[in-house]
Parts: sequence; C-alpha cells; structure tokens
Amino acid sequence: MRSLINFAPSTFEERGAAVAFTTPVLAQTRVRKDDRELLEVLIPNLSDGHGVYVVPWKGLPLAFPMTVHDRMLQDLIRRGDGCSPDDIRKAVLQAARCGLAGPLAVEAAEAALRDEDEQRLLINYQLIVEVLKAVGLESSDILRAGLGSEKGEQLTRSYMTKAAQSLALEPTELYTRVAELATFMEPVGIASSPKPARLRRLARDLLQFRDSMTEWSTGNVSETAPIGTFCAEVAEHTLNQVRNVVNQLDQSVAAFELLLRQWEVKRPLVRRATTRLSWLLDGWDFIIASWAEAQTRSKHEQEMAVHELFRVLPLLPKDEEKSDHALLADGLLAANRRTVRAYVDWRSGQLDMDLVMRIEAIKAKAA
Repeated sequence: MRSLINFAPSTFEERGAAVAFTTPVLAQTRVRKDDRELLEVLIPNLSDGHGVYVVPWKGLPLAFPMTVHDRMLQDLIRRGDGCSPDDIRKAVLQAARCGLAGPLAVEAAEAALRDEDEQRLLINYQLIVEVLKAVGLESSDILRAGLGSEKGEQLTRSYMTKAAQSLALEPTELYTRVAELATFMEPVGIASSPKPARLRRLARDLLQFRDSMTEWSTGNVSETAPIGTFCAEVAEHTLNQVRNVVNQLDQSVAAFELLLRQWEVKRPLVRRATTRLSWLLDGWDFIIASWAEAQTRSKHEQEMAVHELFRVLPLLPKDEEKSDHALLADGLLAANRRTVRAYVDWRSGQLDMDLVMRIEAIKAKAA
C-alpha cells in the first residue's frame, strides 16, 4: 500500500472506475491499471481526507476485511481484467445475481439485465426505422407484422436490401454498420425513443440531484452547507459535459444517411463519445441513490450523508474541466475540519454490519 497525498487525476482512466463494493470502507473506491497494466484500487484517505491509498488489486483482501460478495466481485473483475465503467458494471451485475448482496440486489440486477435486453431490441428497431426513413421507405409494415415474427424478419431483410441499394452499400455491410451503431448507442439510446436508455435516465436523475442538493444547501446553516453546494456544483459541471456529448450524438443520428455513408470515419467518433459519456456518469448512480435514501432521515443524518458523498464524489479530471475540482475539494476540506464518520474501526478492523446492509440497499436502487 502506498499513499498519494496530492491526487489530481488528469484523465478518466487515471481517475479509475467506481466499484460497487458493499464493504463500507471500500464502497465506491476506484479501480484502474498501473504502469504495468496491473489492476490497482484507489481508496480515499480516511484519517484526514487528503489524498488516496493505492493498493494492488490482488492484495485488497489482505489490506481490508471484505464481505463475501466483495471477494467474489473482486475476483470477477480480476478475471475480466478490464476496468472501464462498462467492464465494472458487467461484473457488478454478475456478482449481484449470485445473491451474496441480498435479495434486493438480485432483483435489481435481474431488472437491469431485462432493461438492457429491451433496450437492445428497441435500439435495433429504431435504427432500422432510421435507415428506411433515410431512403424514403415505410417501416410500419414491419411493426404490424411483429418485430420478432418470421414475417417481420422477412420484411426487414427485404426493406434493408432495398435501402442498401439506395445507399450504394452491400446489404451485409449495411447490417454491419447498423449493428455496430446499435452496440455503441444501446446504453444511450436515441432522442426520439419512447423509453429513455440507461445513461439518459441517469443524466436526468443527476439533474434532479443537483437541484435537490442546491435547495438543501441553501436552506442549511451548518458547516456542511458549503460541502453540499460543492457537490451540486460538481454535478452541474458534469451535466454540462454530458449535455455536450449527448447533443453531438443526437446530431449524428439526426443526419443518419450521412452517418451511414461515412461510417468508417464516424465510427471512432461515435464510439469515443459513448465511452466518454459512460465515464462522465460513472459513480453518480450510487451518489444519487444515497442522497435519495438520506432524504428520509433526520437533519443530522443528512449532514453525515453529505460528508460521505463528498468522500466519493466523482470529480472531473483536469483534462475535462477548466476548474481544478481536486484543488477546490482540498480547499473546502481545509476550511471545514468537521470529522467525517468513519465507516470501520480502523484499529479492530471490524465491519459495521448496519452500514453494510445500508450500502447493499442503496446498491440495489442504483443498479
């Protein structure tokens, strides 16, 4: 274990991806790859709040007591070897389905996977509709026949073949381009969708969090108020970046024929934008669910919750934002020396099981 006192990551990859551990001291810690491409975890310094501890991934169980669920999750991430937000989400859902984080987590994971299946079907159909619309063909016959029916599939193949001819593409190439676009856009969805996809819903929830935290901080006269204001400001800066990325993607889809014709050039741009959106919103689902849960509690518990959220706040990397949020956070910490409740008795190493259960409940809501 080593300590980084002045930790101010420049990129998302350096910041790492949040991991939904249920062990309180590890909740929302971040995993990244070191210079040797080995996984390591970043743990906020609990003694005075400055900097982070850096622990090799394989040594994590030796450094901290972990729940059985977290040991499984750690192993799944190790075996997967990737550490992007999408890689971590896949491992988190897989671990949750095993039941070690409680029945609510199982239900939430199953619901999240069903939602992904629905979004996969929906985005594929919507993109086919966009293809046909771009070349002046009608898609209502496919919908009437049924998307998954044999007749519906026959109509889709027939219409897509005609569309490929209009676009001067081989049918297989058109299918490949639409399939790749659908894979990139699945967590984002398109603007006209009747059911917003996961990342659009998360952006909407982040907006509500910003408004709620701003209102709470404005009406609070304790020393916690500036911390709440800072949390709301980070949310706002993140939302500004999210809006820019979503607008770029929506504009690309709006010019659909051009997007298909220039796919070789557009592919890396679309992929980079959807990946960036995933990084921008990484970790906010837990923050949002935690604050929603705190709203049902006493004023003192809400103040403690704000301190807990500040500890794991997804600060924008320096390369993504003009304001140095890490520097601002250090200044705020120096000006507000209030002790933040520790998650675990450092000396005895005993887990606070009440907090473990609370985190499991929040984890289920954030899935």
